[in-house]
Amino acid sequence: MRKKYRELQRKGNVIVFPNTINRLLTEGMALLKEENYEDARDKLYQVLSYEPEHAGALGAYAYCLFELGEYEEALEVCRELLKVGPVHYLETMELYISILMQVREFEEAERMIEVLIEEKVLPEERLAQFLQLRDLNERIAEKNANVKIDLTQYVPENFIKLSPHEQERLIMDLPPASYDMLKNSLVDIVQHPETDLLTKTYILFMLHQEKVKARVTVEKFHYDKEFSVANLPDPINNPRVQDIKRMMEEMLEKDPTRLEMVQELFERHIYLFYPFQWDGYDEAEVADVYLSYLDQLFTGEMNFSGDSELMSLIFQAEQWFELRNG
Repeated sequence: MRKKYRELQRKGNVIVFPNTINRLLTEGMALLKEENYEDARDKLYQVLSYEPEHAGALGAYAYCLFELGEYEEALEVCRELLKVGPVHYLETMELYISILMQVREFEEAERMIEVLIEEKVLPEERLAQFLQLRDLNERIAEKNANVKIDLTQYVPENFIKLSPHEQERLIMDLPPASYDMLKNSLVDIVQHPETDLLTKTYILFMLHQEKVKARVTVEKFHYDKEFSVANLPDPINNPRVQDIKRMMEEMLEKDPTRLEMVQELFERHIYLFYPFQWDGYDEAEVADVYLSYLDQLFTGEMNFSGDSELMSLIFQAEQWFELRNG
């Protein structure tokens, strides 16, 4: 596992070939340009393991951390970079101020902006940009000053003791201004195996909608996968879900009553399974299993000839709703 920047130490007497650092730096910068922030971060980390005060690598490394939502470490790297002397001073200050705003250090962000303005080092077009940044900082600071949250409620060990409906209410009542502040806690809640499944969905929706940068591992039923919050799928308006719904409509074109019932069942499960979307099964098989499940409810006979695990998943989902709703 990659250590944090503060744990870096010089390599001592280790001999480094002259082109090693340049190669790693070039590769890291290329990955950064491609917006492959994780791999770029790791390459740049290797550069810094040899040269902890390499200004170019520090600046690029801090930017990668910022894009990956690792704000605390990004702040530490930025402060080190400012001590060393950044290659691009204004860009570094802008990144530094942005990070300060993310970690809610609004007074420090305001002070740094005022220093830049007083030093008169900003060209006219950049001055306007920093004035806008100052105004944004002030608005966010004022908004957050009015947000009072009992943070202990969002410690996973406390959160999971609540009933499913209490968990849901606690999340739905959160003001949007608090999402970034609570990002780590919310990610931990989603990753906890005892968190209510629909509450996990609501948290993921909110983090995605507010463009919070984070990675999260989600477990639901037999599914287990890591996601980037920024790249979560749309729960409704995506080709896979639309194709399944279209197939259902075609199969039940002459039976609108059954169609309405199967659509209600399917849409309920969209939110329960999210961000998984019946992964591992093709669209036709998913459509067919819902029709077969509905037939079984009415006739008591099982005529589904597809994957038994898929049918089992539908049964598990409905049993889950019955238990949740009492």
